Formats: sequence, C-alpha cells, structure tokens
Amino acid sequence: MIQVTERAREICKNRLEDLIERPGVTLRGVMLRIGATGSGLEIFPDDTLKDDDQIIEHDGRAVLLIDHEVSEMLVDTTIDVEEHADGARFVVLR
Repeated sequence: MIQVTERAREICKNRLEDLIERPGVTLRGVMLRIGATGSGLEIFPDDTLKDDDQIIEHDGRAVLLIDHEVSEMLVDTTIDVEEHADGARFVVLR
C-alpha cells in the first residue's frame, strides 16, 4: 500500500479546489489520479472511479485515486511534497 502524507493530501485538495473554481468550469466528482503514461507517472484530473483504485481522502473528501498498476509499482512507498522555487512538487519516497 502507498502512504500519502497529510501535506500531500492537502496539496491535492488545494489543486482540486483551484481546478474546480476556475470561471466557466463545472467539475463535480473530480479527483486527481496518479496514473502511468508514456512518459512515466503523472497526476491528472479524473472523474472515473475504478473498483481497484486506492482512494486517498483529505477532510472527508476523496482527493486522489491511485491506479492498481501504480500501487503495485510503488508498494511500500510514501508520496510527499517538496517545496521548490516554482512551487510544490510531489515526490515518492522509499
């Protein structure tokens, strides 16, 4: 199982709020998803919940979905956040 720090959960929640509150955008039931892409792992908005997703919550709201495939690749890791000059970045720690 992948662990997600409280700070990373908070960042996910804030990014979702920023996404949802943009003018002219109506997104309900959207969460962020960690998924495998051609260039590696990415975090992107998604509103499709799969039966085998790991669901990460913050303040009682689902904020992050982790694909089963990704969960297997990142077993026994922790997702955290590092602050950089250009903003916060998610990192995977073993």
